[in-house]
Amino acid sequence: MALAGFASNYIALLAAFVFTFIVPGLCFYRFFSFDDHEKWAFIPIFSVLFSVQFVYVLSLVLGYSRNTILVGFLVLTAIYTGVIYKKGQDFQPQQLLQKFGKIKKTSILLFTVILLVSLGVLLRTVWFSNDYGIVITGANWQDTPFHYEIIESINNGNFPPQTPNYVGTPLSYHYFVDFHTAIVEKVYGYLPTLLPILNAVFIGVFAVSMYALVRPHGRQAAIAAAVVGTFGWGFSYYKFFSALFCGESVVFNSFFEYGGTFGLPPIYDNLLQQRPMLMGLPALVLVLTLLRNMDDKKRLLLAGLVTGLVYQFNNVAFFCCFVAYAFCLFVNLKKFKLSYLFFVLPSLVALPFILGGGATFQATLNVAWAIQFVKNPLTFYILNLGLPLLLAIYCLFKRGNWYLKGTMLALLIIPHFVIFTPNVWDMYKFFMFAWIPIAALAGISLAKTRKLVAFILVLLSILTSVSVIVYNINTNFMGATWAEYNVGIWTRENTPENSVFLTYYYIHAPTSMIGGRLRVSSDINWPYGHGIPLEDIWAREEAIDNAYAGSVSQLEGLIREYNVSYVYVGSQELSNYPNCISHFNSISWLTSVYNEDEQYVYQVEWIELGS
Repeated sequence: MALAGFASNYIALLAAFVFTFIVPGLCFYRFFSFDDHEKWAFIPIFSVLFSVQFVYVLSLVLGYSRNTILVGFLVLTAIYTGVIYKKGQDFQPQQLLQKFGKIKKTSILLFTVILLVSLGVLLRTVWFSNDYGIVITGANWQDTPFHYEIIESINNGNFPPQTPNYVGTPLSYHYFVDFHTAIVEKVYGYLPTLLPILNAVFIGVFAVSMYALVRPHGRQAAIAAAVVGTFGWGFSYYKFFSALFCGESVVFNSFFEYGGTFGLPPIYDNLLQQRPMLMGLPALVLVLTLLRNMDDKKRLLLAGLVTGLVYQFNNVAFFCCFVAYAFCLFVNLKKFKLSYLFFVLPSLVALPFILGGGATFQATLNVAWAIQFVKNPLTFYILNLGLPLLLAIYCLFKRGNWYLKGTMLALLIIPHFVIFTPNVWDMYKFFMFAWIPIAALAGISLAKTRKLVAFILVLLSILTSVSVIVYNINTNFMGATWAEYNVGIWTRENTPENSVFLTYYYIHAPTSMIGGRLRVSSDINWPYGHGIPLEDIWAREEAIDNAYAGSVSQLEGLIREYNVSYVYVGSQELSNYPNCISHFNSISWLTSVYNEDEQYVYQVEWIELGS
């Protein structure tokens, strides 16, 4: 398959799925003691973590390209062959079916439903076309274009990547989930519809990992934990049903209130749009699963390795894995063994990225989260986290599962006293990771209740996701009009890779989201959330304003400072700078190279600028 990928884009695409979701896990699961249900979680999670890091290192040596990726697949084939030679033959088809048979049909049906529901929602919200253009709607309309800019810029020469929408700065964002998408797309060619498919697969992997975490407590507990972990949340659904019964619109009836009473966005909302969470959440689940037995040295080493590998995928997950390990260490202090420290050494694989400034965050003692976002501590978390939190609290008074209880309490408490993120709001993500032990403990509680009662409690826990789904599939925010799509495709085909475009500092621009080119600046939230000082962002925005609406010398100054090759004018630019077209047409060293459907691109003639 890897060899045939050099000749066929379609086979290469299939190979990319196989080699990034299956092969590395199939190689290494043999070296550890796993139950069958743990294998199904370990194989895809470890495969993604390992394969992306592997391609990254290989690309630093050989250069990032389609051929490099396929060579990487051949190397993985050689590793797989060596492991098979040493460890014996892999599953024969009949044996594989027997292994599958150990997972009940109801569980397989559950995972299939979760995958298909997620795929249906994402295909209706991310990159689908209508009469007006390309739609990126619902909860995805802000964040997803930013991820497209990372993916497309990497696949158009931006490697190792600088920040595509704030040119001149290294990409400190934890972008490896986007890099995984770039790898899969790169072997085929331009394929923007790949992103919703991969998101749905990751959501399914998360559900499987939740099942594996709780399976030792019984199948009913595992199923409940998988459902609640994926779709559960608090009581904000009352607004949805209130609007429904009152004849009001349920499409724009917000299930989430920024800074309000229902101020924590639901877990399923995060799974649909927060791409780093797609790998960070299942990685923490896998680490919790491995830490269940601190006396198994191999599993402890593996937990540390997963923690180190996840850093560039999600830096908050990296920290949360250490929180889980620290509490497990604390619980086992009475019988402390030096082998308990085995976790630390393999986690140091993250050190090059930490020292290199990738995905960094700094801790400060600060109560800003509680002051700004927690309106009433007595009700805020119960209203937002709902019945699963109440069931988890009930578990606190029962014996056992202290590693889950301690991790839950620590992750709930940390945001109130420590701030890691430049934007205080981003600390809400700790509650998404706290949701893992909450859902697990809720599943364990539900396993001890009658099936009908458990079913009713699970149903009442997941109704918020009904409003999430309805909102996503019934909104139609445009990601790009057909005119913008066309200029994006023109940019891909007619401008050099790594070209810098001057655009308005909006959420997205077609020259970046579709064209894969770099731009001077974007919406303030992206650079600010990645640690750029506000003063620098404001100064750059002012320079962009002056370039479009000021003097020729101000435009030239910005072009020289950021090495701009093209100036773009679209709907946002025309709206904010109505006279910019006449301004640019009067400048001798700007040449119009694209002018269709109120989309304009000017090329900077550097020779005429005397440089």
